[in-house]
Amino acid sequence: MSGRGSAVISAISDYRRRLSSALKNDVVRIWRAGAVHIGFSQWVNHAIYIAQRVLLSRILGTEGIGHIAVVSTTLQLIRLPAGGGVFTALTKLMAESNRDIERERVVMGTALYINLATAVLTSAFAWLVLLHTHWVPDRVANRILRLMVPFLPVVILSESFRCALMGQRRMRAAGLAITISAFLSMAIVILWAWFAGLSGWSLAQIATFFIVLACVAYPMRAVISVRWDGRVARRLLHIGVFAFLAQLAGQLVLHFDTLAVSGLLKDTEATAIYNTASLVAQQLIIVPGAILAVAFPMVAQNRHNMSKLRSLYVEISKKLAWLTVVVSVAAPLLVYPLFRLMGDKFILSLPPFLVLLLGFVARSLYILDNTYLDALGRTDLTFVSGLIAMGTTIVLNLLMIPRGGVMGAAWATTLAMYISLLLRRAMVYLFIFRWQALR
Repeated sequence: MSGRGSAVISAISDYRRRLSSALKNDVVRIWRAGAVHIGFSQWVNHAIYIAQRVLLSRILGTEGIGHIAVVSTTLQLIRLPAGGGVFTALTKLMAESNRDIERERVVMGTALYINLATAVLTSAFAWLVLLHTHWVPDRVANRILRLMVPFLPVVILSESFRCALMGQRRMRAAGLAITISAFLSMAIVILWAWFAGLSGWSLAQIATFFIVLACVAYPMRAVISVRWDGRVARRLLHIGVFAFLAQLAGQLVLHFDTLAVSGLLKDTEATAIYNTASLVAQQLIIVPGAILAVAFPMVAQNRHNMSKLRSLYVEISKKLAWLTVVVSVAAPLLVYPLFRLMGDKFILSLPPFLVLLLGFVARSLYILDNTYLDALGRTDLTFVSGLIAMGTTIVLNLLMIPRGGVMGAAWATTLAMYISLLLRRAMVYLFIFRWQALR
């Protein structure tokens, strides 16, 4: 009996040593790849954003937060055609350049021309639509959007520089830029909202556009150029068109629920309560998102080494699954005090948040599938799967919100995430690992 006990203790001790060694090796790999740096900066950015929402809820109340929710969601949709899908292609081509400065200058210059053109055209069109239609029925949000949309090219340039940094695998520089801009932006937004209410918030948002641009453009100054290459442009647009359509579908999946709650329930308070739950649930993606941000250039650079791509995919899938389960268990204990801080009415955000939390695991894993498809040039497959997920999201929300209110929106969005995961997994298996249909 004592011999068996000693063997069991020895086996447990050996397992602990191997687990400790594996965890140590993972931490070292993640640190060297820059995932810790970009992850920490994104965590700071999202934590500041949540803190900003808490303070704004105290300053502007639920009605003000409802207007902000509509503005933020609409801007996220408008900025997609403004970028033209080039961000994904830009990250891919910068990664493939392997720090060849001349090549990077050509890619960067060509991307800037395309993004400026698409951003100016989109912002002009969106402003006219907002002025002459009731596309955004919330009149207050409509007025704020008309003020902010002309500055959309600044936002698009910032995103271009950020994506180029990620493609260069300069995670420390990207993380520092994100952190600095987040602190500066919060200080300005809260100060102006305190003194000038919703109008102050609107003007502060425009100021933050320029702050972010300055922070991400500075570390990219060595490759900023006005060079144009037709072949690079064709490749950027070829990948970018499908990337744009896929991103549009993905953003609709993420934000259609808020817009549907606002449009169908016509209740600003309900919109604020649901959007707060959705916003907090979306922030959880920063943990797996940091790992996937580092994985993108690695996948692009090893696009012809199928055995390495397959082993990396299996390894990341397993670890992401465990990581998201741990985060999901801890999250409810952390968000309840957060909702209490925002005010008594925001405690109603907890039930829809718990439902959206069920979709967190699915979302983390399907973002991994997106990373593989996009980094290997199969943005067309990302678009097809996203289109189906978008259709499912729209149908489920339209059916479930009138009956279930904000809870109906939460269940509809969560179900759509799992449908999207199953579809993307099938596409990665068939088109990447089985048929190796790369571009």
